[in-house]
Amino acid sequence: MLSHLSLRYISYLLFKRWKVFLGAMGFALLAYIVLVFAKPSQYESTASIVVKVVDQDLASPDSVMQQQGQTASSFSTLAKEVINSVQVIITSPDVLASTLRKVGIERVYPNISKKAAKANLPTINLAVETLITDLAVKVNNDTNVLTLSLFNTNPIVARNSLQALVTATVAKHATVMRDPRLQFLERKLTALKTEADSAQQAVLEFKQKENISSFDEERTLLLKQRDTTQASRNEIQANLHASSGRAKSLESSLAHTPRAIVISDENDRTSRQLDSARDRLTAAQTRYEAARQRFREGNPELVDTAAQVDSAKREFQRLSSESGSRVRTGANPVNQALSQTFATSRSDVDAMQGALKERDQQLQAIDARLGHLNTNEMRVRELERRRELAEREYRSYLERAQSARIVNDMNDAGLTSLSVLQPPTLPYVPARPRKMLLLLMTLLAGFAGGIALCIFLESLDDTLALPEQVEAIVGLPLLAVVNSQGQEDS
Repeated sequence: MLSHLSLRYISYLLFKRWKVFLGAMGFALLAYIVLVFAKPSQYESTASIVVKVVDQDLASPDSVMQQQGQTASSFSTLAKEVINSVQVIITSPDVLASTLRKVGIERVYPNISKKAAKANLPTINLAVETLITDLAVKVNNDTNVLTLSLFNTNPIVARNSLQALVTATVAKHATVMRDPRLQFLERKLTALKTEADSAQQAVLEFKQKENISSFDEERTLLLKQRDTTQASRNEIQANLHASSGRAKSLESSLAHTPRAIVISDENDRTSRQLDSARDRLTAAQTRYEAARQRFREGNPELVDTAAQVDSAKREFQRLSSESGSRVRTGANPVNQALSQTFATSRSDVDAMQGALKERDQQLQAIDARLGHLNTNEMRVRELERRRELAEREYRSYLERAQSARIVNDMNDAGLTSLSVLQPPTLPYVPARPRKMLLLLMTLLAGFAGGIALCIFLESLDDTLALPEQVEAIVGLPLLAVVNSQGQEDS
């Protein structure tokens, strides 16, 4: 019968059911011997790897700038993802199989071929599954350091296996991180280069075809030339109006002046006409020399002045060749002077009209050229936009291809974001199983289990063995206890 638990009661139970207690202890020890003591000791080799989250992207300046702009939480998430990816690579079947093949499957796990044959499994698969159970990967808190632990019954094999695992992990990481876009970017870059060159060629061909160099510069020059030509036309128009008025006045005066008058000496008249013609020729030549200083060849003003010089020169030559004989009557000098002045005025009017017509033609040509520029400007702007877009896209892909090429070269050279902080160690003391600790735990578990089993069996027993049990049932205090064994002895 179960009573309240006390040290005396527990001692009574152990004394009463010592066989049960010893049986529980023996079972615990037997389980220890079978499960722990009989197993071979395993040695633990450890190594540390630093995962550089940003180092792999240093070849890409854009990636660095983007990561610098990220928040702390997003960067922390990125670091966790990178570290988790490295953990997955470490425990991947390819890396484990490469490790086992490099060290030797039978050397790492002797007699595993027989076990694989019994289990009807490939030897490499069973070895990989066993290696996963013997491998531990732990991330140190608040760091980018991975701690690797590998257990094996042979300390040298444990170290060599872990070294091969670290090497295979770095190689696999370099292969995984190799940019697969490099070939695509190279092909795309070639196509974009051809497209950019074609766009540039299209712009040049169109400008050459339409005889266009620079819209802004040519338009500015044309506008200045039109303003200059328009101002010259206005001046010629004003002079033409004045010359036309003067010619009409001379024509009216000439109509009222007789052509012939009585004269005594023709030589005197001829001399005066020669002097007047000479003066006009000299004045015309003076104006022509002044115009040559101000204008270039082909300028309308210079052309008009030259025409006046030619007219004055012909008149002077005509007068010089006339006869100097004496006559009683002859041409009216006034009429002749008016005729000469009128002819000069008409010549000036004709020259100005020609210059005015030339200015109009120049203005029409300038306006036609401006209209031509305005008509083709949109087409040229469109071609230039296509060229700029193609060049911008080409430069963008060029930067990406260069970054991918650098990352690919770094990975080919084995320069990954993984660095070995601590190489695999050579263990000297077995790491598991911890036999002394497990023995103490086994003894404690056997002791506790034996007591618990004794208490359970006592709870199923209805007999009274202790005074406390009698008091608990009767409800009265116990005055004395008679030892039957003692009376039989007396």
